[in-house]
Amino acid sequence: MKLKILLLLFVIFCGFHSYSQTLYELTYHFQLKNGRENYKALLLRNEDGTGTIRLEYYDLDTKCRNLVEMNIVESYGENEDGSEDTTTLIYVGLDQKLILGKVMYKPDHFVFKLNLQTNYYEPDFVLSINDNDTEDIGILDDAVLLQQEDLTKERILQYFTQSDEVYQCLFVNTTRGLSPEEQKTNLFLVVVANTNDKSIGKTCVVDKDATLKTFSEIAEFLKIAFKPIVIAGDDFSKANVDKALNSLRPGNKDIVVFYYSGHGFNQPGDGYGYPFMDLREKSYQTIGGEFTINIENVYKIIKAKGARLNLVLSDCCNNLPGQTSAISPPLASTRSSSIGWDLQNCKLLFMREQPMSLLMTAAQKGELSAGNTEIGGIFTSNFRESIEKKIRLFASDVSWDNLVVSTQSQTVARANRSNCAEEGQPQIKCVQHPVYKLEAK
Repeated sequence: MKLKILLLLFVIFCGFHSYSQTLYELTYHFQLKNGRENYKALLLRNEDGTGTIRLEYYDLDTKCRNLVEMNIVESYGENEDGSEDTTTLIYVGLDQKLILGKVMYKPDHFVFKLNLQTNYYEPDFVLSINDNDTEDIGILDDAVLLQQEDLTKERILQYFTQSDEVYQCLFVNTTRGLSPEEQKTNLFLVVVANTNDKSIGKTCVVDKDATLKTFSEIAEFLKIAFKPIVIAGDDFSKANVDKALNSLRPGNKDIVVFYYSGHGFNQPGDGYGYPFMDLREKSYQTIGGEFTINIENVYKIIKAKGARLNLVLSDCCNNLPGQTSAISPPLASTRSSSIGWDLQNCKLLFMREQPMSLLMTAAQKGELSAGNTEIGGIFTSNFRESIEKKIRLFASDVSWDNLVVSTQSQTVARANRSNCAEEGQPQIKCVQHPVYKLEAK
């Protein structure tokens, strides 16, 4: 049955701005036999197509207030011949949880259409599937893209009390900042990117810039020192990588991040599951030998330096030498909302007391990596997005374990929609499974 009054509440954020989220307030109605039914909805979409909905509604039969929380799944529409309709995005709720009340809400299908003038997918109509599998079409009356300034006290107090964490975060800000000792933390970042390469250089530029932006903003948000080293362009070389690794002198409370974007390779039977970085400066130099180092050896070097948190990441192929990265199609995009981060969740990841080290690469042995000049490597893009999802208010299960699992699943799904060229064979769907090692000291 349809509900006469629907108020959809959503996860609200405070703190630092993120530009990879879309928060829409939708007003729509169904014109049924017994009259017009009006609805309001707030829908949040992450850059990777995931999202969350929180629904509050009143059931006229039970006179009961209900609150339902659910995730959303994104998929393309379908043409009459069964082929994929890439001009249509559909969002459907899943993993519903009844927070309050007695009646579970059967989720509508929110349909977005591609605006060819803006190249954004924008709200178009709502489809309701009834219990008898009949369909009702909801007419969209208004669609408002919300920004941080739209989350006023008056709006929030319609749905939350002053003691609620959402209200506290937005208007009281009681989250404790870093202690004087924690503020002495340094975030060291070493970015190695083969930006001059003819085949993947432009993608590496995107990876380099986005990685610098993400970790510099994390340091700024936490109010800790940021110390980057960038090895790219004409500085790209094995000698400079060795120099950067040797120069790292982190304290036992510091954070070290090493990130590589470029060509990678591996040989059957060489005993390494993780890729070798191709660090040749000139195209005439021989692959391997003095111009490479395995990313796992980088991990061992950095881990031995004793920082509190070590992240060693590589976005490259993990296959035979000479094979190049795949080019994936662009991501579906919706307009962005300027929403913030949550300090407590950020501290849970980056200021944890127990030392931890993560080694993660884009593809398992025998696989290629994929990317494009819009988002960079799909592994890198999904890793950044997974971080942002975990440092938002009300993010569930904030931990590195859950973050890397999210990165894995989103990368596998995205790669499956990309083409990988095999030598002498037509293009096929890319098979890419990020692998990782997560260790607590």
